[in-house]
Amino acid sequence: MEYLYEYDRANPKSIEEYARKLIGHTFNDVKEWNLHSEVREDMLYDDKSRKGGLGNFIEEKFFGYKANSDSQADFPEAGVELKVTPYEVKKSGKLSAGERLVLTMISYENEVEPDFFQSHVWEKCKLMLLIYYLRDKTLPSNMDYRIDFAQLFQLPEKDMDIILNDYKVITEKIKAGKAHELSESDTMYLGACTKGSTAAKSLVPQYYNKEIKAKKRAFCLKNSYMTYVLNNYIVPGKATYEESLASSDELKEKSFAEILQDRLSQYVGMYEDEIANKIKVEMNKNNKSYEATLIYNMLGVKNNRVEEFDKAGILVKILKYRKQKGKNQQFRLDDIDFTEFDNEKMDDEILDEDGNPAGWENSALYKMLNDRKYLFVVFWEDERGSVFKGSQLWGMPDDDIEIVRDVWIRTKKIVRNGIDFNVKAKGSKVVVENNLPGMSDNGIFHIRPHAQKAYYEFPDGRTIGSGSITDSDLLPDGTRMTKQAYWLNRSYIDSQLMSDLRMEYK
Repeated sequence: MEYLYEYDRANPKSIEEYARKLIGHTFNDVKEWNLHSEVREDMLYDDKSRKGGLGNFIEEKFFGYKANSDSQADFPEAGVELKVTPYEVKKSGKLSAGERLVLTMISYENEVEPDFFQSHVWEKCKLMLLIYYLRDKTLPSNMDYRIDFAQLFQLPEKDMDIILNDYKVITEKIKAGKAHELSESDTMYLGACTKGSTAAKSLVPQYYNKEIKAKKRAFCLKNSYMTYVLNNYIVPGKATYEESLASSDELKEKSFAEILQDRLSQYVGMYEDEIANKIKVEMNKNNKSYEATLIYNMLGVKNNRVEEFDKAGILVKILKYRKQKGKNQQFRLDDIDFTEFDNEKMDDEILDEDGNPAGWENSALYKMLNDRKYLFVVFWEDERGSVFKGSQLWGMPDDDIEIVRDVWIRTKKIVRNGIDFNVKAKGSKVVVENNLPGMSDNGIFHIRPHAQKAYYEFPDGRTIGSGSITDSDLLPDGTRMTKQAYWLNRSYIDSQLMSDLRMEYK
Protein backbone atom coordinates (compact mmCIF):
# COMPACT_ATOMS: atom_id res chain seq x y z
CA MET A 1 0.00 0.00 0.00
CA GLU A 2 1.31 3.43 -0.87
CA TYR A 3 0.43 6.68 0.84
CA LEU A 4 2.35 9.76 -0.19
CA TYR A 5 2.71 12.80 2.03
CA GLU A 6 -0.24 14.47 0.39
CA TYR A 7 -1.39 16.65 3.24
CA ASP A 8 -1.14 20.34 4.01
CA ARG A 9 1.00 20.92 7.14
CA ALA A 10 -0.65 24.33 7.55
CA ASN A 11 -4.22 22.96 7.48
CA PRO A 12 -5.53 21.15 10.60
CA LYS A 13 -8.35 19.39 8.69
CA SER A 14 -5.91 18.16 6.04
CA ILE A 15 -3.65 16.75 8.77
CA GLU A 16 -6.65 15.05 10.37
CA GLU A 17 -7.84 13.54 7.09
CA TYR A 18 -4.38 12.17 6.41
CA ALA A 19 -4.22 10.71 9.95
CA ARG A 20 -7.53 8.89 9.40
CA LYS A 21 -5.73 6.65 6.87
CA LEU A 22 -4.25 4.95 9.95
CA ILE A 23 -7.62 3.80 11.35
CA GLY A 24 -8.05 0.04 11.33
CA HIS A 25 -4.36 -0.65 10.71
CA THR A 26 -1.61 -1.89 12.99
CA PHE A 27 1.75 -0.21 13.41
CA ASN A 28 3.28 -3.15 11.53
CA ASP A 29 0.96 -2.39 8.60
CA VAL A 30 2.25 1.18 8.54
CA LYS A 31 5.84 -0.08 8.69
CA GLU A 32 5.30 -1.90 5.39
CA TRP A 33 3.82 1.08 3.54
CA ASN A 34 5.90 2.99 1.01
CA LEU A 35 5.90 6.37 2.67
CA HIS A 36 9.13 7.92 1.45
CA SER A 37 10.46 7.50 4.96
CA GLU A 38 12.58 4.76 6.38
CA VAL A 39 12.17 3.16 9.78
CA ARG A 40 15.16 4.06 11.89
CA GLU A 41 16.76 0.84 13.03
CA ASP A 42 18.23 2.57 16.08
CA MET A 43 14.71 3.32 17.35
CA LEU A 44 13.26 0.40 19.28
CA TYR A 45 9.67 1.09 18.26
CA ASP A 46 8.48 -2.40 19.17
CA ASP A 47 10.20 -2.56 22.55
CA LYS A 48 7.38 -3.17 25.08
CA SER A 49 9.75 -2.17 27.87
CA ARG A 50 9.91 1.44 26.60
CA LYS A 51 7.25 4.13 26.38
CA GLY A 52 6.94 6.72 23.64
CA GLY A 53 8.32 4.62 20.80
CA LEU A 54 5.03 4.26 18.92
CA GLY A 55 4.48 8.02 18.92
CA ASN A 56 7.96 8.57 17.51
CA PHE A 57 7.27 5.90 14.88
CA ILE A 58 4.10 7.69 13.64
CA GLU A 59 5.87 11.05 13.60
CA GLU A 60 8.83 9.83 11.58
CA LYS A 61 7.39 7.06 9.41
CA PHE A 62 3.88 8.33 8.69
CA PHE A 63 4.08 12.12 8.94
CA GLY A 64 7.68 12.39 7.78
CA TYR A 65 9.22 14.65 10.39
CA LYS A 66 11.87 13.90 12.98
CA ALA A 67 10.62 13.36 16.52
CA ASN A 68 11.62 16.16 18.87
CA SER A 69 10.93 17.75 22.23
CA ASP A 70 10.42 21.31 21.01
CA SER A 71 8.14 23.59 23.01
CA GLN A 72 6.20 24.55 19.86
CA ALA A 73 3.45 22.38 18.36
CA ASP A 74 4.42 19.44 16.12
CA PHE A 75 2.74 21.14 13.15
CA PRO A 76 3.57 24.80 13.93
CA GLU A 77 2.04 26.16 10.71
CA ALA A 78 -1.34 24.69 11.72
CA GLY A 79 -0.91 24.98 15.49
CA VAL A 80 -1.55 21.25 15.87
CA GLU A 81 0.13 19.00 18.44
CA LEU A 82 0.26 15.26 17.68
CA LYS A 83 -0.43 12.83 20.53
CA VAL A 84 -0.32 9.06 20.00
CA THR A 85 -1.82 7.44 23.06
CA PRO A 86 -3.23 4.06 24.14
CA TYR A 87 -6.66 3.08 25.32
CA GLU A 88 -7.79 -0.15 26.98
CA VAL A 89 -10.98 -2.17 27.22
CA LYS A 90 -11.79 -3.17 30.80
CA LYS A 91 -13.38 -6.49 31.76
CA SER A 92 -16.66 -4.61 32.14
CA GLY A 93 -16.43 -3.56 28.50
CA LYS A 94 -15.81 0.09 29.39
CA LEU A 95 -13.15 2.02 27.53
CA SER A 96 -10.41 3.71 29.52
CA ALA A 97 -7.48 5.92 28.58
CA GLY A 98 -4.32 3.88 28.90
CA GLU A 99 -2.38 6.68 30.58
CA ARG A 100 -2.37 10.40 31.31
CA LEU A 101 -1.53 12.66 28.38
CA VAL A 102 1.84 14.34 28.92
CA LEU A 103 1.91 17.80 27.30
CA THR A 104 5.27 19.44 28.00
CA MET A 105 7.96 19.68 30.66
CA ILE A 106 7.65 22.16 33.50
CA SER A 107 10.71 24.40 33.47
CA TYR A 108 12.34 25.23 36.80
CA GLU A 109 15.11 27.17 35.05
CA ASN A 110 13.05 30.24 34.21
CA GLU A 111 10.30 32.36 35.66
CA VAL A 112 6.82 30.89 35.40
CA GLU A 113 4.57 32.00 32.56
CA PRO A 114 1.72 33.76 34.37
CA ASP A 115 -0.68 33.85 31.43
CA PHE A 116 -1.82 30.34 30.52
CA PHE A 117 -2.81 31.44 27.01
CA GLN A 118 0.72 32.78 26.40
CA SER A 119 2.45 29.70 27.85
CA HIS A 120 4.20 26.84 26.11
CA VAL A 121 1.74 24.39 27.68
CA TRP A 122 -1.13 26.15 25.85
CA GLU A 123 0.91 25.86 22.65
CA LYS A 124 0.92 22.11 23.20
CA CYS A 125 -2.77 21.63 23.99
CA LYS A 126 -4.82 24.33 22.26
CA LEU A 127 -5.42 22.00 19.29
CA MET A 128 -4.39 18.34 19.44
CA LEU A 129 -4.56 15.50 16.96
CA LEU A 130 -5.34 12.49 19.15
CA ILE A 131 -4.43 9.12 17.66
CA TYR A 132 -5.66 6.27 19.85
CA TYR A 133 -4.45 2.68 19.58
CA LEU A 134 -5.86 -0.34 21.42
CA ARG A 135 -3.28 -1.61 23.90
CA ASP A 136 -3.75 -5.37 23.93
CA LYS A 137 -1.16 -6.77 26.31
CA THR A 138 -1.70 -10.32 25.00
CA LEU A 139 -0.06 -9.42 21.68
CA PRO A 140 3.65 -10.23 21.34
CA SER A 141 4.71 -6.81 20.02
CA ASN A 142 3.64 -3.20 20.39
CA MET A 143 3.74 -3.03 16.58
CA ASP A 144 0.75 -5.40 16.49
CA TYR A 145 -1.46 -2.85 18.25
CA ARG A 146 -4.33 -1.52 16.11
CA ILE A 147 -5.04 2.19 15.58
CA ASP A 148 -8.75 2.89 16.03
CA PHE A 149 -9.25 6.65 16.27
CA ALA A 150 -7.68 9.80 14.83
CA GLN A 151 -9.39 13.07 15.62
CA LEU A 152 -8.68 16.76 16.21
CA PHE A 153 -9.53 17.82 19.75
CA GLN A 154 -9.83 21.22 21.40
CA LEU A 155 -10.24 21.65 25.13
CA PRO A 156 -13.97 22.33 25.64
CA GLU A 157 -14.83 25.87 26.70
CA LYS A 158 -16.73 24.55 29.72
CA ASP A 159 -13.53 22.91 31.04
CA MET A 160 -11.31 25.97 30.71
CA ASP A 161 -12.19 27.61 34.05
CA ILE A 162 -11.11 24.50 35.94
CA ILE A 163 -7.98 24.06 33.78
CA LEU A 164 -7.03 27.71 34.30
CA ASN A 165 -7.38 27.28 38.06
CA ASP A 166 -5.29 24.09 37.89
CA TYR A 167 -2.56 26.03 36.07
CA LYS A 168 -2.74 28.78 38.69
CA VAL A 169 -2.41 26.27 41.55
CA ILE A 170 0.67 24.68 39.94
CA THR A 171 2.45 27.92 38.98
CA GLU A 172 1.75 29.65 42.30
CA LYS A 173 3.29 26.72 44.15
CA ILE A 174 6.36 26.97 41.92
CA LYS A 175 6.58 30.77 42.46
CA ALA A 176 6.41 30.23 46.22
CA GLY A 177 9.53 28.06 45.97
CA LYS A 178 7.54 24.90 46.69
CA ALA A 179 7.97 22.96 43.46
CA HIS A 180 9.26 20.09 45.62
CA GLU A 181 5.79 19.91 47.21
CA LEU A 182 3.88 19.61 43.93
CA SER A 183 1.53 16.65 43.58
CA GLU A 184 -0.95 15.54 40.94
CA SER A 185 -3.52 15.46 43.70
CA ASP A 186 -3.30 19.28 43.91
CA THR A 187 -5.46 19.77 40.83
CA MET A 188 -8.53 18.58 38.90
CA TYR A 189 -7.90 18.11 35.15
CA LEU A 190 -4.44 19.58 34.43
CA GLY A 191 -1.76 17.89 36.51
CA ALA A 192 1.94 18.19 37.31
CA CYS A 193 3.15 14.63 36.81
CA THR A 194 6.60 13.30 37.68
CA LYS A 195 9.11 12.74 34.91
CA GLY A 196 12.08 10.57 35.62
CA SER A 197 13.00 8.20 38.40
CA THR A 198 12.87 8.99 42.07
CA ALA A 199 16.64 8.86 42.28
CA ALA A 200 18.69 11.92 43.17
CA LYS A 201 19.68 12.41 39.52
CA SER A 202 16.07 13.27 38.69
CA LEU A 203 16.08 16.22 41.10
CA VAL A 204 16.77 19.67 39.67
CA PRO A 205 17.28 23.14 41.18
CA GLN A 206 14.32 25.52 41.49
CA TYR A 207 14.39 29.02 40.01
CA TYR A 208 12.52 30.36 43.05
CA ASN A 209 14.23 28.25 45.71
CA LYS A 210 17.92 27.50 45.22
CA GLU A 211 18.13 25.62 48.54
CA ILE A 212 15.81 22.69 47.76
CA LYS A 213 15.81 20.59 44.59
CA ALA A 214 12.54 19.36 43.08
CA LYS A 215 11.47 16.34 41.02
CA LYS A 216 11.28 16.81 37.27
CA ARG A 217 7.64 17.26 36.29
CA ALA A 218 5.53 17.82 33.23
CA PHE A 219 2.13 19.33 32.60
CA CYS A 220 -0.36 16.60 31.77
CA LEU A 221 -4.05 15.98 31.27
CA LYS A 222 -4.99 13.41 33.88
CA ASN A 223 -5.99 9.84 33.06
CA SER A 224 -9.53 10.37 34.35
CA TYR A 225 -9.94 13.44 32.14
CA MET A 226 -8.60 11.62 29.07
CA THR A 227 -10.95 8.70 29.75
CA TYR A 228 -13.82 11.17 29.66
CA VAL A 229 -12.50 12.68 26.42
CA LEU A 230 -12.20 9.23 24.85
CA ASN A 231 -15.75 8.20 25.72
CA ASN A 232 -17.49 11.49 25.02
CA TYR A 233 -15.59 13.10 22.16
CA ILE A 234 -13.52 10.47 20.39
CA VAL A 235 -15.63 7.32 20.26
CA PRO A 236 -18.33 7.86 17.62
CA GLY A 237 -21.90 8.00 18.79
CA LYS A 238 -21.08 7.98 22.49
CA ALA A 239 -23.64 10.12 24.28
CA THR A 240 -22.97 12.44 27.18
CA TYR A 241 -25.36 11.88 30.03
CA GLU A 242 -23.81 13.55 33.07
CA GLU A 243 -25.11 16.70 34.64
CA SER A 244 -22.74 19.49 35.52
CA LEU A 245 -22.48 20.45 39.19
CA ALA A 246 -20.97 23.92 38.79
CA SER A 247 -21.99 26.68 36.41
CA SER A 248 -19.53 28.66 34.33
CA ASP A 249 -20.38 31.81 36.32
CA GLU A 250 -19.58 30.02 39.61
CA LEU A 251 -16.24 28.74 38.28
CA LYS A 252 -15.18 32.23 37.31
CA GLU A 253 -15.57 33.30 40.94
CA LYS A 254 -14.41 30.21 42.85
CA SER A 255 -12.44 27.00 42.45
CA PHE A 256 -14.37 23.77 42.12
CA ALA A 257 -13.16 22.68 45.59
CA GLU A 258 -14.54 25.92 47.07
CA ILE A 259 -17.88 25.36 45.32
CA LEU A 260 -18.11 21.87 46.85
CA GLN A 261 -17.29 23.30 50.27
CA ASP A 262 -19.96 25.98 49.91
CA ARG A 263 -22.63 23.48 48.86
CA LEU A 264 -22.01 21.23 51.84
CA SER A 265 -21.00 23.65 54.62
CA GLN A 266 -24.58 24.89 55.12
CA TYR A 267 -25.46 21.46 56.57
CA VAL A 268 -22.64 21.24 59.13
CA GLY A 269 -24.00 20.39 62.59
CA MET A 270 -27.23 18.88 61.27
CA TYR A 271 -28.34 15.26 61.69
CA GLU A 272 -29.17 13.12 58.67
CA ASP A 273 -32.93 13.33 59.24
CA GLU A 274 -32.74 17.12 59.62
CA ILE A 275 -30.84 17.40 56.33
CA ALA A 276 -33.35 15.14 54.59
CA ASN A 277 -36.23 17.29 55.82
CA LYS A 278 -34.50 20.51 54.73
CA ILE A 279 -33.83 19.37 51.17
CA LYS A 280 -37.09 17.36 50.99
CA VAL A 281 -35.53 13.96 50.33
CA GLU A 282 -37.23 10.79 51.52
CA MET A 283 -34.67 8.76 53.45
CA ASN A 284 -35.06 4.98 53.56
CA LYS A 285 -32.43 3.72 55.99
CA ASN A 286 -33.11 0.14 54.90
CA ASN A 287 -31.49 1.06 51.59
CA LYS A 288 -27.70 0.82 51.94
CA SER A 289 -27.20 3.71 49.51
CA TYR A 290 -29.42 6.16 51.38
CA GLU A 291 -26.47 8.19 52.68
CA ALA A 292 -24.95 8.50 49.20
CA THR A 293 -28.33 9.64 47.84
CA LEU A 294 -28.50 12.23 50.63
CA ILE A 295 -25.00 13.55 49.82
CA TYR A 296 -25.70 14.04 46.12
CA ASN A 297 -28.89 15.89 46.93
CA MET A 298 -26.92 18.09 49.34
CA LEU A 299 -24.61 18.89 46.41
CA GLY A 300 -27.59 19.77 44.25
CA VAL A 301 -27.36 16.89 41.77
CA LYS A 302 -29.62 13.89 41.24
CA ASN A 303 -27.08 11.06 41.13
CA ASN A 304 -23.40 10.18 41.02
CA ARG A 305 -23.04 10.82 37.28
CA VAL A 306 -21.45 14.24 37.74
CA GLU A 307 -19.42 15.52 34.80
CA GLU A 308 -16.71 17.19 36.88
CA PHE A 309 -16.37 14.11 39.10
CA ASP A 310 -15.82 11.87 36.07
CA LYS A 311 -13.23 14.18 34.52
CA ALA A 312 -11.28 14.68 37.74
CA GLY A 313 -11.61 11.10 39.00
CA ILE A 314 -13.49 12.20 42.14
CA LEU A 315 -15.24 9.59 44.27
CA VAL A 316 -17.52 10.44 47.17
CA LYS A 317 -16.51 8.56 50.32
CA ILE A 318 -18.61 8.70 53.48
CA LEU A 319 -16.45 8.51 56.61
CA LYS A 320 -18.35 7.76 59.75
CA TYR A 321 -16.92 7.94 63.25
CA ARG A 322 -18.79 5.36 65.31
CA LYS A 323 -19.52 5.86 68.99
CA GLN A 324 -16.91 3.17 69.69
CA LYS A 325 -13.57 3.62 67.88
CA GLY A 326 -13.15 -0.12 67.34
CA LYS A 327 -16.25 -0.18 65.11
CA ASN A 328 -14.90 2.35 62.60
CA GLN A 329 -14.70 0.82 59.13
CA GLN A 330 -11.45 0.45 57.25
CA PHE A 331 -10.97 2.20 53.89
CA ARG A 332 -11.18 -0.18 50.93
CA LEU A 333 -9.64 1.04 47.67
CA ASP A 334 -10.40 -1.79 45.28
CA ASP A 335 -10.31 -5.56 44.89
CA ILE A 336 -7.18 -7.26 43.55
CA ASP A 337 -7.18 -9.40 40.42
CA PHE A 338 -4.02 -11.43 41.05
CA THR A 339 -3.78 -12.64 37.45
CA GLU A 340 -3.72 -9.07 36.13
CA PHE A 341 -1.45 -8.02 38.99
CA ASP A 342 1.06 -10.76 38.15
CA ASN A 343 1.03 -9.79 34.46
CA GLU A 344 2.08 -6.22 35.27
CA LYS A 345 5.74 -5.45 34.68
CA MET A 346 8.08 -4.87 37.60
CA ASP A 347 9.26 -1.29 37.98
CA ASP A 348 12.55 -1.84 36.14
CA GLU A 349 11.04 -4.10 33.44
CA ILE A 350 9.54 -1.19 31.52
CA LEU A 351 11.21 2.17 30.86
CA ASP A 352 9.86 5.59 29.92
CA GLU A 353 11.08 7.54 26.91
CA ASP A 354 14.03 8.82 28.97
CA GLY A 355 15.08 5.34 30.09
CA ASN A 356 13.76 5.60 33.66
CA PRO A 357 11.88 2.74 35.41
CA ALA A 358 8.17 3.05 34.62
CA GLY A 359 6.60 -0.25 35.69
CA TRP A 360 5.09 1.27 38.83
CA GLU A 361 3.60 4.23 36.95
CA ASN A 362 1.97 1.79 34.51
CA SER A 363 0.40 -0.31 37.26
CA ALA A 364 -3.32 -0.32 38.07
CA LEU A 365 -2.62 0.58 41.70
CA TYR A 366 -0.54 3.66 40.81
CA LYS A 367 -3.18 4.90 38.39
CA MET A 368 -5.82 4.40 41.06
CA LEU A 369 -3.93 6.41 43.67
CA ASN A 370 -2.56 9.04 41.31
CA ASP A 371 -5.68 9.72 39.27
CA ARG A 372 -8.30 9.42 41.96
CA LYS A 373 -9.47 12.13 44.36
CA TYR A 374 -11.91 11.61 47.21
CA LEU A 375 -14.58 13.89 48.51
CA PHE A 376 -14.63 12.86 52.16
CA VAL A 377 -18.03 13.49 53.73
CA VAL A 378 -17.70 13.08 57.49
CA PHE A 379 -20.36 12.10 60.02
CA TRP A 380 -20.03 11.55 63.77
CA GLU A 381 -22.32 9.03 65.42
CA ASP A 382 -23.91 9.71 68.80
CA GLU A 383 -26.98 8.55 70.76
CA ARG A 384 -29.35 10.54 68.55
CA GLY A 385 -27.92 9.53 65.17
CA SER A 386 -25.30 10.74 62.70
CA VAL A 387 -24.37 14.41 62.60
CA PHE A 388 -22.67 15.97 59.56
CA LYS A 389 -19.30 17.52 60.46
CA GLY A 390 -18.06 18.70 57.07
CA SER A 391 -16.19 17.65 53.94
CA GLN A 392 -12.71 17.58 52.47
CA LEU A 393 -11.44 17.04 48.92
CA TRP A 394 -8.36 14.81 49.18
CA GLY A 395 -5.80 13.06 47.02
CA MET A 396 -2.86 11.00 48.24
CA PRO A 397 0.35 13.09 48.51
CA ASP A 398 3.24 12.04 46.27
CA ASP A 399 5.50 11.15 49.21
CA ASP A 400 2.90 8.67 50.47
CA ILE A 401 2.43 7.23 46.97
CA GLU A 402 6.18 6.50 47.02
CA ILE A 403 5.72 4.47 50.21
CA VAL A 404 2.94 2.48 48.54
CA ARG A 405 5.28 1.96 45.56
CA ASP A 406 7.74 0.15 47.83
CA VAL A 407 4.89 -2.03 49.15
CA TRP A 408 3.76 -2.76 45.58
CA ILE A 409 7.28 -3.87 44.58
CA ARG A 410 7.48 -6.14 47.62
CA THR A 411 4.04 -7.58 46.88
CA LYS A 412 5.03 -8.24 43.25
CA LYS A 413 8.01 -10.26 44.44
CA ILE A 414 5.88 -12.20 46.92
CA VAL A 415 3.28 -13.13 44.29
CA ARG A 416 5.95 -14.10 41.74
CA ASN A 417 7.70 -16.34 44.25
CA GLY A 418 4.41 -17.75 45.57
CA ILE A 419 2.51 -16.49 48.63
CA ASP A 420 3.47 -18.27 51.85
CA PHE A 421 0.48 -19.66 53.74
CA ASN A 422 0.48 -20.65 57.40
CA VAL A 423 -2.51 -22.76 58.41
CA LYS A 424 -3.05 -22.85 62.17
CA ALA A 425 -5.69 -23.35 64.81
CA LYS A 426 -7.06 -20.27 66.56
CA GLY A 427 -9.39 -21.41 69.30
CA SER A 428 -12.04 -23.57 67.66
CA LYS A 429 -11.29 -22.14 64.21
CA VAL A 430 -8.70 -22.87 61.57
CA VAL A 431 -7.18 -19.67 60.13
CA VAL A 432 -4.87 -19.11 57.19
CA GLU A 433 -2.19 -16.47 57.52
CA ASN A 434 -0.05 -15.13 54.67
CA ASN A 435 3.01 -12.96 54.10
CA LEU A 436 1.28 -10.17 52.13
CA PRO A 437 1.77 -6.65 53.56
CA GLY A 438 -0.33 -6.18 56.70
CA MET A 439 -1.81 -3.19 58.50
CA SER A 440 1.24 -2.61 60.70
CA ASP A 441 3.83 -2.80 57.90
CA ASN A 442 4.00 0.83 56.78
CA GLY A 443 1.29 2.91 58.43
CA ILE A 444 -0.53 3.66 55.14
CA PHE A 445 -1.47 0.65 53.11
CA HIS A 446 -2.25 -3.05 53.47
CA ILE A 447 -3.79 -6.06 51.75
CA ARG A 448 -6.47 -8.15 53.40
CA PRO A 449 -9.61 -10.18 52.55
CA HIS A 450 -12.79 -8.75 51.06
CA ALA A 451 -15.30 -11.58 50.87
CA GLN A 452 -18.41 -12.82 52.64
CA LYS A 453 -16.65 -15.99 53.78
CA ALA A 454 -13.17 -17.47 53.69
CA TYR A 455 -12.22 -20.08 51.11
CA TYR A 456 -8.82 -21.59 50.26
CA GLU A 457 -8.01 -24.39 47.87
CA PHE A 458 -4.44 -25.65 47.76
CA PRO A 459 -2.68 -27.59 44.95
CA ASP A 460 -2.66 -30.74 47.13
CA GLY A 461 -6.48 -30.72 47.16
CA ARG A 462 -7.02 -29.30 50.66
CA THR A 463 -9.84 -26.80 51.11
CA ILE A 464 -10.21 -24.53 54.12
CA GLY A 465 -13.02 -22.12 54.98
CA SER A 466 -16.79 -22.01 55.15
CA GLY A 467 -17.16 -20.18 51.85
CA SER A 468 -17.27 -21.37 48.26
CA ILE A 469 -15.11 -20.98 45.18
CA THR A 470 -16.91 -17.69 44.36
CA ASP A 471 -15.38 -16.20 47.54
CA SER A 472 -11.89 -16.81 46.18
CA ASP A 473 -9.47 -15.77 43.44
CA LEU A 474 -7.04 -17.91 41.48
CA LEU A 475 -3.35 -17.23 42.10
CA PRO A 476 -0.67 -17.68 39.41
CA ASP A 477 0.56 -20.92 41.06
CA GLY A 478 -2.91 -22.52 40.97
CA THR A 479 -3.82 -21.90 44.62
CA ARG A 480 -7.23 -20.38 45.33
CA MET A 481 -7.25 -17.69 48.00
CA THR A 482 -10.02 -15.75 49.71
CA LYS A 483 -10.66 -12.60 47.64
CA GLN A 484 -8.26 -9.84 48.65
CA ALA A 485 -8.42 -6.05 48.34
CA TYR A 486 -6.20 -3.00 48.65
CA TRP A 487 -6.95 -1.08 51.84
CA LEU A 488 -5.78 2.21 53.27
CA ASN A 489 -5.33 2.09 57.03
CA ARG A 490 -8.17 3.93 58.74
CA SER A 491 -5.60 5.52 61.06
CA TYR A 492 -3.85 6.93 57.98
CA ILE A 493 -7.08 8.39 56.60
CA ASP A 494 -7.83 9.90 60.02
CA SER A 495 -4.40 11.57 59.96
CA GLN A 496 -5.18 13.13 56.55
CA LEU A 497 -8.40 14.79 57.72
CA MET A 498 -8.58 18.37 58.90
CA SER A 499 -8.56 18.57 62.68
CA ASP A 500 -12.20 19.71 62.99
CA LEU A 501 -13.35 16.60 61.09
CA ARG A 502 -11.56 14.06 63.31
CA MET A 503 -13.27 12.64 66.36
CA GLU A 504 -10.98 12.37 69.36
CA TYR A 505 -11.91 9.39 71.51
CA LYS A 506 -11.52 9.53 75.28
